[in-house]
Amino acid sequence: MQRSHKPRALITGSSSGIGFAYAKHLASLGWHLDLVSNNPSRSDEAQKQLNYPHATSHLADLSKPSEIEQLTKKISAPDLLVANAGITKFAIAGALERKEKKDIFYLLCNGVIDLIEDYLPEMKKKSNSRIVIISSIAALTPMPKSSIYASAKSAIYSYGQSLSKELEQDNIFVTVSLPGYVRTEAHEKAGLGHLKKKIPPWMWIDPEQAVKETESASRRGKSKIIPGIVYKAVSPFLRMPVTTRIWNKITRRK
Repeated sequence: MQRSHKPRALITGSSSGIGFAYAKHLASLGWHLDLVSNNPSRSDEAQKQLNYPHATSHLADLSKPSEIEQLTKKISAPDLLVANAGITKFAIAGALERKEKKDIFYLLCNGVIDLIEDYLPEMKKKSNSRIVIISSIAALTPMPKSSIYASAKSAIYSYGQSLSKELEQDNIFVTVSLPGYVRTEAHEKAGLGHLKKKIPPWMWIDPEQAVKETESASRRGKSKIIPGIVYKAVSPFLRMPVTTRIWNKITRRK
């Protein structure tokens, strides 16, 4: 007998990359989807590609607190919240303007916290709600010339791990995903398109693989997941000096 109630998911950064792959995966399972993007043309194109009747698109700039507040008032608390919106930012320390640093950190960390905590009171009333936070392997290793990005990803990883323990008693499961290099448009948008040629093929994973492993970990109540065999293997050694030197040599920016 088919369930009369379809679960509902809210996905930020849904118009490309991991967010779009997550939308496709959940659509294949019959979920209702609220898809959030800050780019009208990409949002429209993603909606066309998804071609799914139970998906609603929303436009919001999640680097602005006021737009997160509007979003959480407009969309009811989901059964699954996928906090994926973000950018990759390359800049030497001291090069970014104060506002840009503030906006980046809010988008990648503080805004994620606001989004989640606005929904928590209602999510606690549901049965087996889930939260997925897309952080980055950058949370676990030094990232020269990406210090703002790495610090924000590290902070949201720590928040997610603490939240996971706190919300167990409320039957809300929080999973932080820490992907490495994923084949998305993020690097081109950040002016880092050369990395696709510079980074060895074995260091890249597809967004579908990241989603598959992340969603599996979330359903099993795991507090964190590092998608990809290579990244799982090297993660225990990422903070060692020799590993850091090798990693930075391989991934060195122009």
